[in-house]
Amino acid sequence: MQAQQYPGKQAKDLPTFKDNDFLNEGQKLHVGEESKKNFLEKLKRDVEFLAQLKIMDYSLLVGIHDVDRAEQEEMEVEERAEDEECENDGLGGNPISSYGTPPDSPGNLLNYPRFFGPGEFDPSVDVYAMKSHESEKEVYFMAIIDILTPYDTKKKAAHAAKTVKHGAGAEISTVNPEQYSKRFNEFISNILT
Repeated sequence: MQAQQYPGKQAKDLPTFKDNDFLNEGQKLHVGEESKKNFLEKLKRDVEFLAQLKIMDYSLLVGIHDVDRAEQEEMEVEERAEDEECENDGLGGNPISSYGTPPDSPGNLLNYPRFFGPGEFDPSVDVYAMKSHESEKEVYFMAIIDILTPYDTKKKAAHAAKTVKHGAGAEISTVNPEQYSKRFNEFISNILT
């Protein structure tokens, strides 16, 4: 868990950060105590399950949805659509599109899923989604990723070699699944406020 951002990523409007970048920037996920407690309980159960399966080297992917930015972009799209509608003056459009699908038709449900506005999500689908608290206008979408690394003979050998090289008290990145899950949970707990 010592990855850092690639040098070229800092110039991007929406960069991808690694865990040390997150810490170096002083970033926190502002979720409030109740949401933090609930999230950490869910995460702990999932991570314990991965440890039981001897899985390690997974990560928590965090997508930060800026509600203000989304609202602004939505307004711009609506304004462009209104401008285009005025330019077309309602004429010359595709006549087939004007007929629509009956409201009770199965095709209508498939073609028009329920859309959520900026800052909204479906908790039955977005299990690891949380709104920020109070003054922050963000929604955090999270997922545990990279869950395919077993703690096998190769990982055990890497741990032994690093222990010999750096000493038993050194912080070694290759650890057993139980230690990894503990370190993972502590890191996530520290970035939530």
